[in-house]
Amino acid sequence: MATNPRLKVLPDGPFIEIDGDALYLGRDCILVTVISALANKVVSNRHCCIKREPDGQWTLEDLKSTNGTWLRNNRLRGRTVLVSGDVFSLGRLGPRFQCELPLPADPNATMREDELAEAATMLESPDGSAAHPYKVGRTPEVALRHDRTGQGFSGKGYTIVLGRDAGSVQILIKSDEEKHVSSRHAEIQFRAGGVVVLRDLGSRNGTWLNDAPVTRETPIRVGGRLVLGAPATTLTVTRLES
Repeated sequence: MATNPRLKVLPDGPFIEIDGDALYLGRDCILVTVISALANKVVSNRHCCIKREPDGQWTLEDLKSTNGTWLRNNRLRGRTVLVSGDVFSLGRLGPRFQCELPLPADPNATMREDELAEAATMLESPDGSAAHPYKVGRTPEVALRHDRTGQGFSGKGYTIVLGRDAGSVQILIKSDEEKHVSSRHAEIQFRAGGVVVLRDLGSRNGTWLNDAPVTRETPIRVGGRLVLGAPATTLTVTRLES
């Protein structure tokens, strides 16, 4: 059995090893290049997250996706602890994944014969990815600095939304002096190959990058000056880690 959690894309897709503390799944996830089913329109851009908790357990959480995350034939409500063998889907009839979680760190623990048989079966895959799974490292992270106040902001994920809606953004702009910022104003997306882009999300007062209006996906780099609305909320990119 693997030392890191693994996902098998059902029915006969590749194995993905989570080589980090969290994995986000969705249409904008870097895994779309490996798992074409994630491009299905039933899948939200930022659909769900598998995360390692401080106590070592792994949990599954729906990220307010349109069609829900389904676990054990039930739509997920809140965060739920996963057990090895769990099957979940993105949308009721969307892409399906089976979890393979590492055994507890117990030197006296032994596997039953049926568990050994299951582990041997899991090592079979048409593309060989069970023996050598695709590894997904730690989640990308962005850090920003508010030019006027010096306040630092950070967010993790392949898509990081900025705005005033605490329930749906990763970077919250909540000052009463910044009501010109829309609920979901703009987003930063990490793409395959190390490309990071900025998109305006139809904000009321617009988004600028280095004094140019953002009217389409625009590459963003460390040192870039991101302006939300007018009067301006100016944020400088201090870190982009993919």
